[in-house]
Amino acid sequence: MKEGNRMTRQMKSLFFILVYLILIFLPLLVFLIFETPESRAFWRDFSVLLGFVGLSMAGLQFIPTTRLAFLTDIFDMDKVYKMHHVLSVLSVLLVLLHPCILLINNPNILLLFNPFTAPWRAQAGWIGLAGLLLIALTSIYRKELHLGYNAWHGIHTLLALVITVFGLIHIFKVNYYSAALPMRIAWILEIAIWLTMIIIIRIVKPLKIKQHPFTVHQVIQEIPGVWTLVLKPRGHAGFHFNAGQVAWININTSPFTLHRNPFSVSGSALAKEELRFTIKALGDFSSSIGDLKGGETVYVDGPYGNFPLDDASTKNGLVMLAGGIGIAPIMSILKTLADQKDQRPLTLFYGSYDEENIIFQAELEKLKKVLNLTVVHVLEKPSGKIPCESGYISQAILERYLPADRDDLYFFQCGPLPMIKAMAHHLKNLGVSKQRIRSEQYEMA
Repeated sequence: MKEGNRMTRQMKSLFFILVYLILIFLPLLVFLIFETPESRAFWRDFSVLLGFVGLSMAGLQFIPTTRLAFLTDIFDMDKVYKMHHVLSVLSVLLVLLHPCILLINNPNILLLFNPFTAPWRAQAGWIGLAGLLLIALTSIYRKELHLGYNAWHGIHTLLALVITVFGLIHIFKVNYYSAALPMRIAWILEIAIWLTMIIIIRIVKPLKIKQHPFTVHQVIQEIPGVWTLVLKPRGHAGFHFNAGQVAWININTSPFTLHRNPFSVSGSALAKEELRFTIKALGDFSSSIGDLKGGETVYVDGPYGNFPLDDASTKNGLVMLAGGIGIAPIMSILKTLADQKDQRPLTLFYGSYDEENIIFQAELEKLKKVLNLTVVHVLEKPSGKIPCESGYISQAILERYLPADRDDLYFFQCGPLPMIKAMAHHLKNLGVSKQRIRSEQYEMA
């Protein structure tokens, strides 16, 4: 990436942040700038404005940000995920503070808790708030509740609809500040933006995806429970992507389905005639990959992500840290560099359980012959069959293999969340700047 492109990306990110802030604070800005109905008690108005900001923030959160290419082009996907989660929790807190402050300021508000006697405007507000709490709880505690990704996604979508509809009913039924024309225009604009983005993502994009289907060409078992899915384009030129990117796929269904699953591309970005995903059996969908016979129709939504393989920051050397199936995007990077005959220094620290669970072991050995690549296997239970370190990837192991002048190296880590946290701690202790670390973790909701 050239300096001019980097500046363009920074300008785009600042522009998006500015637009986002304007949208979430739009009701507050209208309240402060335009003439509205006479102000009431401070705490009452304060709670209402918190509710306004919380709902406008929640409405924007319902847009699947990680499936907007312009967002994942300017922001790291890992940061987009984290910010989505943080802002989701913040929107819940802001909306929750609305009735709490009202109740503290006026205990008679308790009468509105009775679903049999409360007016419809209050009931709509409680339904919307309940939906917001449920969407937060099912997202934070998805694993504890044993919700599969597709089940959670369906619940998430349904609750998003409930929150938006009943939250807006509450605002317009109360009809105090929303009775003012500027405030009505502001909320209509918010709704129009939400609906436009949903139409683009749920209708326009699937229509385009439907025109570019893929066919299952081959299913390769790498190790027990891990397969590489090889796809061939059907009736089109193929799929353009960059090394290290991600795509959502669904098999033998419709591109309009809500149930799709994200996977890292594991093939070379220069191999336009095919598309490869390496998938580990972790749920209902991923466990079914090994049962595919070939010829099935696959719809691919993507690519997403912006790993800077061509950026000057990675030219002095690339250090990759992988755990288990986290090797998938790294294989895409290595294969792409091999096809480009790139000879920059490369070091891979790869954590696995034992020798039998090393994914792509043979391919890594072949890549070492054509790349300037050092592979350090770290095994929990080594049996002595291959040279390796034992245990987990530790700070001591990193120090043992990394050069002393590691400030110019770029680090990419991919794996489960505990590994990502451990590596962040080790790299910080080694003096590696956060700006030179890219992370991709397998924790989505």
